[in-house]
Amino acid sequence: MRIEQAEERKEIDIPISEIVQEGGKLNILPSVKNYFSIDYKPKNDMLSLVAGAFIGLIPINNELAIEIKPKFSISNLTRIVAVAEDNFNTLSFFSKEYRESEDFCPVVFEFMTECLANELQTLELEGLLKDYLLKKEETHKIRGRINVNDSIKSLWSRGHFNKASVSYFDFTPDNPFNRLIKFTLKFCIEELSLINSSKYSLRESLIEYYSMFDSVSLDHGLHCYDEVFGAIESDKITALRKYYVNICEICRLIVNGTGVSFDEDGNDLELNSFTLDMASTFEKYLLNSIRLHRDLFSENTSILDGNKEGRKKFYNQPSIGIGDAKPDIILKEGDKYHVIADAKYKIKTKDSDRYQIISHALSYDANIAILILPKDENYSGDSLVKLGGVGSKFEVEVYEYFYNLSSDDLIGEEAKLSQTLLSLLPVSN
Repeated sequence: MRIEQAEERKEIDIPISEIVQEGGKLNILPSVKNYFSIDYKPKNDMLSLVAGAFIGLIPINNELAIEIKPKFSISNLTRIVAVAEDNFNTLSFFSKEYRESEDFCPVVFEFMTECLANELQTLELEGLLKDYLLKKEETHKIRGRINVNDSIKSLWSRGHFNKASVSYFDFTPDNPFNRLIKFTLKFCIEELSLINSSKYSLRESLIEYYSMFDSVSLDHGLHCYDEVFGAIESDKITALRKYYVNICEICRLIVNGTGVSFDEDGNDLELNSFTLDMASTFEKYLLNSIRLHRDLFSENTSILDGNKEGRKKFYNQPSIGIGDAKPDIILKEGDKYHVIADAKYKIKTKDSDRYQIISHALSYDANIAILILPKDENYSGDSLVKLGGVGSKFEVEVYEYFYNLSSDDLIGEEAKLSQTLLSLLPVSN
């Protein structure tokens, strides 16, 4: 498969011959419309695909995929998604290679659990791996080969003539590979409950998969681990069951608490590709990062989500005007609104962005309006820039804040934003 590179919110031109089948039918996966807007350029005989705010490796068809890179340099994407309480959306029908990482947190665990669930669909179609295992037992039902000497010593010499010691091969799924998968499924089901995961359908699907392993022993001590990966390392898995390798590798990472990197490419393991709506994630990340530093603010300060609990009618009531004021972030002390902020995942703001934040500030009777943008790698100015004031009897001070998503100290960057917002609040008497 050929992979083209693209940047979020930028267009990429694809020769129409690559995505048109015989008869003039477009060879494009239905899901593509969720991530791209498509336009035709007749002069160049090209299709122009414009990526939205999504990032990730997204297939166009079976021969072509487009890897959408972030517009901004971003470090520690896992932390950003975790703080945002967001998640990496898996593409169950498409995979990519990742580098293993020690960064293992609930958001990575949920992603890898979804990948495991997607991989287990193969077992539903192909069936569980079964082995012929030699078993030996004393029974009154004769099967396989009778062990005469053992029967004489332990049974017949003691008068138990209705039994015999027999050996036989049992074709069973109770092997080390399936025991590893069963243990991992149990671990995942329990862990999803412990972290209060909202992925209820994922947990239900894992429970259904777990039932496939009813005839497999539960290896509580994971004694099967070394045998499984010894076999994988020695390439002892048959070609028809190679899909077990990737399933077991995912199990290995999960039970060992090892994650994968979403910031850089690697070739350690193949998992489902992911997509992420960076505009939405950036907004939620900023709000939650401020809430993480709640202790910096006074006890009567509220940090509100304007899309939820901080939402209000835009116009003073009663009014025939309709519409709500719903800025992304609101700082309120007691009954007084002070700071209205909007997250803008773009290189620079437009007049419409500034008009919007000013009107929201006026609706809330707030004196501070601030637009928070990711810092472009070419920007060398101050983090906080005052654009100016609006109004005389009631003045709104308008700011822009440039947030460094590529900071080597992202936790420090989070604290810096909260400290800056705190400095804009009026000093309490």
